[in-house]
Amino acid sequence: MRILIVESSMLLLLTAVTTGCVGSSSVTKQPQALPGSTEQATKATVLTSTPTPTEKTTDNSTPQATTATNPTRCETSQLSVRRVSEDAGVGNVRLTYAFTNNASSPCTLNGYPGLALLDAKGQPLEGVKVIRSQSTYFSSQQPRQQVTLAPGKQASFQIAYNHISSPEKQCPMSSKIQITPPNAYQHFTLTEQIKPCTGKVRVTPVRAVNTQP
Repeated sequence: MRILIVESSMLLLLTAVTTGCVGSSSVTKQPQALPGSTEQATKATVLTSTPTPTEKTTDNSTPQATTATNPTRCETSQLSVRRVSEDAGVGNVRLTYAFTNNASSPCTLNGYPGLALLDAKGQPLEGVKVIRSQSTYFSSQQPRQQVTLAPGKQASFQIAYNHISSPEKQCPMSSKIQITPPNAYQHFTLTEQIKPCTGKVRVTPVRAVNTQP
């Protein structure tokens, strides 16, 4: 009987020791996440990983190229001038001159050209008055207009005067003339003999030329 009691006690002691070791294990079981918690965690991850949209900016550091829509005024250096025709009738003379655009871009002319008659010494011819007029003996009512000259194109104007002389009066006669494009400062000098016996020379505004003379 004593032997059985001892064995029983040892069996109980061994069982208690084994149970205590298992209960004091340092490995703990992680609780399982609920389905709802897993879905929320996934959503949070997606929201966090979505990049923040950046504001669209426009680079204005480089100016945009612009094209001029209105041609600039013709400068004397862009042009040339020459006499293209001459008419006479009942003592009246009409000389037609044309400006030609020699530049590579268009330009505009508007109004009356400047005109001066010079003597042999290059001085203004005395007793002569230059009159701006829309009409002459040969044409009437040529109102001023803005003419856009493409490269190589022309705009014309007229010089008109009366050359009938009288025995009592000697008519002045030019050796050269100066022609200045409308609204310009520099002029052209041409050798031209103009004899305005009435002392008046009419100049018309520039007009477009449809065909080249």
